[in-house]
Amino acid sequence: MKRIVPILLLICVMCLSGCSLKKVVELEGREQVEAFVNEAKTWQSGCYVLTNLDTGEADSVFTFINNEDGTQSYLYESVADGAAYVEYSDGKLFCTVDGGEMSICNEGDEDYVSYTAENPHPYSTGNLLFYVNLYASGSTAETDDKGNVTYTYVYDVGKINKAMGTSLDSFVTTFTFDADGNFVSFTQSNTDGESGYAYMVEVMDVNSVAELESPLG
Repeated sequence: MKRIVPILLLICVMCLSGCSLKKVVELEGREQVEAFVNEAKTWQSGCYVLTNLDTGEADSVFTFINNEDGTQSYLYESVADGAAYVEYSDGKLFCTVDGGEMSICNEGDEDYVSYTAENPHPYSTGNLLFYVNLYASGSTAETDDKGNVTYTYVYDVGKINKAMGTSLDSFVTTFTFDADGNFVSFTQSNTDGESGYAYMVEVMDVNSVAELESPLG
């Protein structure tokens, strides 16, 4: 996939966080956020829309379905520097379209990729909604005039840098819920002193995606 280095960093950190650290960091909205992130792991289908906060444009969309036969279908679409990229799997074949050039792989091919409900694509299990309690160092809660509440989590970049060999100097996420407790959006931003990246994640069609649009037509 393209344009996912910051996101892959998050997923790797999540995997490296481990269970050896026992202390729980008390954060604003912790129970609500943890319940939502855990719920996302159980979804049978859904669509994640990622918007680049610097441009205000959606540059990535990930949609998935857990099929009745136990396979997982997904469609990832992104645009980076004006170039489009598509990645598609129906649980049996794997297809990419990069700069207009299509590649199709079947099981047994070197570049073949597939996922199942038991071994799902990491983006389908809520990992785009980054939350690692033990890497957080502080939090705030802010409620607007509509009753929406935003929890801001500041992460300990020392721990992240140590785990990943990175040189981040800031790493911040937010979770926003409406007055009824429904999820609205997630944001993540990080900088390393020379550059930064910030994006927003919105979730659509939870458990109601009927089919994916295959690039094969």
